[in-house]
Amino acid sequence: MRVVGVIGPKNSGKTTLICDILKVLRERGIKAAVVKHSGHPVEVEREGTDTSKFRRYTDVTVFSDVKGKTTFFYKYMDLEDILSKLDCEIVIVEGFKEKLKELNIPKIVTVKNGEGRELIDPHTITVIENMNYSIEDVVKEVLDKSVIPTYNLNCGHCGYNCREFVEKVIKGELSWRDCALSTDVELVVDGRRVPLNPFVSKIIKNTVLGMISSLKGVKDPGHISLNIRSK
Repeated sequence: MRVVGVIGPKNSGKTTLICDILKVLRERGIKAAVVKHSGHPVEVEREGTDTSKFRRYTDVTVFSDVKGKTTFFYKYMDLEDILSKLDCEIVIVEGFKEKLKELNIPKIVTVKNGEGRELIDPHTITVIENMNYSIEDVVKEVLDKSVIPTYNLNCGHCGYNCREFVEKVIKGELSWRDCALSTDVELVVDGRRVPLNPFVSKIIKNTVLGMISSLKGVKDPGHISLNIRSK
């Protein structure tokens, strides 16, 4: 999973831009998700409903209606926690500008009549001014420069800390694939990614695949999830 942010002042075209990106990604068969941060409270349920009563006593409540819509209600989660729940190729984050900076996540900045230029920094992959853009160029930037969220692990396998690595990806001096987390194995411990070098990743992958493939009912597994509770 790789992440890119979109930030900018109100009414600068963020939502329109994100929808245009999502349309192209879907046409290309790329699984995507969106995380949006709201600057004001959003009412998603009425007080006194069954769902609101359940939520007082649960960490997760799932609501499914007759029209085929399913909604998951979690308690408040920070951006790191939200990303840990997602399983897709590309995640677009709208807002969370301070968290994007803290987590070294590349971003697109939308500018309207000059407003928003103060948001541009070394982690900006492109600037969209007054909604003037080629969507194909924007999507190329997203696919080339979105990165696996490292949460400032600073493992050093790439030769840089996480901030420096992202800056070099944006400059085109490195590829997102140069990140140590860019392997076929994703290790998450208590909701946080743990870096694996290619050698360790290969050992884990081959060992688990060998065991899983020998089980009855398993044939040519393409994606495996294994949860281990140590307590």
